[in-house]
Amino acid sequence: MPKLVVDASVAIKWLNPHESLADKANLIRDDYERGVVSLLVPAFWEYEVVNGLNKAVARGQLTEEEGQEAVTLLLTLAVEKASLPPPQESYALARRYQRSVYDSWYVHLAEQAGCAFWTADQKLHNALKDAFPWVQWLADYPRHS
Repeated sequence: MPKLVVDASVAIKWLNPHESLADKANLIRDDYERGVVSLLVPAFWEYEVVNGLNKAVARGQLTEEEGQEAVTLLLTLAVEKASLPPPQESYALARRYQRSVYDSWYVHLAEQAGCAFWTADQKLHNALKDAFPWVQWLADYPRHS
């Protein structure tokens, strides 16, 4: 079964239907739930997703109850969590491509696992797609039968 690295921008869309590209993100979640793909994420991933849910509640996109339900649902996902790369590698990648250190962790993880990294962060995708062909834009995720 192929592995996919997904960042928080994708997972937030599973849990907040008001997000653009939620339909594409849900294709990944559906593939995961059907056992078509497995998910690999950095160890901090849940915290980054929960932070995004907190922001959605603060913006009024989700109610307090919906936010809490989304956190509970997130914590039921049996995703594989990987440890973080050395700080020097994270810093070097972040500096080279002018991205956050957090973003570098996803890129490094996908490279190490030899799998695709799916993101809904278009700036991240555009900055890295030429150097790292496994960095994929969420809108391009294919429907699996």
